[in-house]
Amino acid sequence: MQTLNYGTYYNLNYLAEIADGDQGFMHELTNTFVLQTPKMIAELRNAVDANNYELTTYYAHKLKSSCEILGMSYAAGICLKIELASVNKRDLNSLINDLEVLVHQLTVSTYELNIAAA
Repeated sequence: MQTLNYGTYYNLNYLAEIADGDQGFMHELTNTFVLQTPKMIAELRNAVDANNYELTTYYAHKLKSSCEILGMSYAAGICLKIELASVNKRDLNSLINDLEVLVHQLTVSTYELNIAAA
């Protein structure tokens, strides 16, 4: 149950700090991320495609929090951009490129964290 503190897009130093070195807690949070993120990505993508501002705001905010805890500052910034666009009722289709970058970073990170936990 070893978790690497660095991946292509994540840095677990903040998580290690708040976990106060508790590897079990870190593993639990990263495992939750690995298990829940693919569904949240799909839900966010569906919400954006449907121009559903309420769900887009919800999933972007939820993913933003997860990204911040896992030291994924660029991905968290994209989530914030999507969240704010949704709150302000902007055209969500203009965010497709940002969404694809976010999906890529989250997919790579879930894969790496899953491998590291094995």
